Amino acid sequence: MTKSVNQTSKENIYSLQGFGKVFRFTFRQTIKNKAFLITAIVMILMMAMMKPLMYLMSNSSESTRKRNEASIENVEADKLYILNETTFAFDKEAENIPSIGKVKEGHLDPKNISIYNKDEVKEDDLITGLTGKDILVVIRLDAMTYHVDGIITDNSEVSVRSLDRATEYVEKIFGETRKSQMSLDDRSLKSISAGVTRDEVMTAKEYVEEKDHTISKTEYSGLLMGFALIIMVVASLSSSYIISSVNEEKTSKLAETLLVSVRPMALLLGKVLGMLLFVAGTIVCGILLSFLVSDVLMENVLKLDMSGITQQGGLNLAIFTGYGVKGLVVFLAEILLALCSFGILSGIMGSACSKTEDQQNATTLVTVITLIGWMGCTYVGMKGDLSAIGALVPPFSYFMAPEAYVAGRIGIGVLLLSFAIQIAILIGLLIIGAKTYRNLLLSDSSKPKLASIFAAAKN
Repeated sequence: MTKSVNQTSKENIYSLQGFGKVFRFTFRQTIKNKAFLITAIVMILMMAMMKPLMYLMSNSSESTRKRNEASIENVEADKLYILNETTFAFDKEAENIPSIGKVKEGHLDPKNISIYNKDEVKEDDLITGLTGKDILVVIRLDAMTYHVDGIITDNSEVSVRSLDRATEYVEKIFGETRKSQMSLDDRSLKSISAGVTRDEVMTAKEYVEEKDHTISKTEYSGLLMGFALIIMVVASLSSSYIISSVNEEKTSKLAETLLVSVRPMALLLGKVLGMLLFVAGTIVCGILLSFLVSDVLMENVLKLDMSGITQQGGLNLAIFTGYGVKGLVVFLAEILLALCSFGILSGIMGSACSKTEDQQNATTLVTVITLIGWMGCTYVGMKGDLSAIGALVPPFSYFMAPEAYVAGRIGIGVLLLSFAIQIAILIGLLIIGAKTYRNLLLSDSSKPKLASIFAAAKN
């Protein structure tokens, strides 16, 4: 059943009468809401701690890698036999096998490592002589590929982890032997071992255009993923806040009181922009803490070495600072358009909820749209001429238009057309909101949500 409010024919449903009052009221109530406030504080702290946490994780993984890399210290075995069947012979007098100090009980002693080069011993003889706590590692060349194989007996007591560590160690010292005998430095070796990628087939025109792009394909991919992720996370977060807030006012009957003195358009717009201000404030506070507090925390509290910290991650603002004034303007403009559009849609969907349980369905619809836009741009954005199409087709355009522009993949004309389409969608959502918001807020209909919205707009 739908309740109705007496309206005169002179009422302007697009009036913004009472907007300021609703905007201020929404922002104040949001700050007072413990659930919203706790969520915002947690997000701010997470953003502030992201840099030290990523630094710690990076250094921890690096330390673990260095500790485990090519180490025989934790190999639990009695003996290790190394059979090198390649032309790169080990120098047995060189210190390929370092001392590891005091050997733990049950672990491999470096003195019990035996190395054999090609033709010095038969592989079958070594395999036959293995005991339950011995490891044999064989290095061989098969066609154009070197293989390092670990071998143990059928009833071996050696763990898979110890076998892996032994083969990793042999692989390392074999690599060092190859490099020294080929007289290659690290740069030459990396050049030889570097992979070769093959791009998709393209026309001569497409090839020239790809060369003329302002940023490389790799940089563009990172830019595309970074900005799209920002839009998805912020839009999803703000949408959840708006739907929850609108539904809370509807179920508490507060909306009925507000509608007495406030026009529907003003109520919807004030609610959405008030919530978006709260979300924007949360993000700004997180960014400020991340860059103003993180370094102090890392140096004085965590006592971390700050050398090279810029390479360790944290919040990366290069998206907004690395492409000049025009890049900053188009990125901020896109964020504003996306948040307003998804915010208005969330407000309409929230007003269509009849009970608290309906919030999940409303939130899911908005989240699905954002996910479609995010996943679509990851595919369409890297597909040559499809960049122009994706920049014009919502919801993909919200996620990829600015990146395509700063990367030189679309021109200013396509970007402006993309913004024009998004503004038209925003205006359309505002018109639908003005026509439906009052009736949906006062409705307890059990119809499906989209059906309720279209029915309210038609009436």
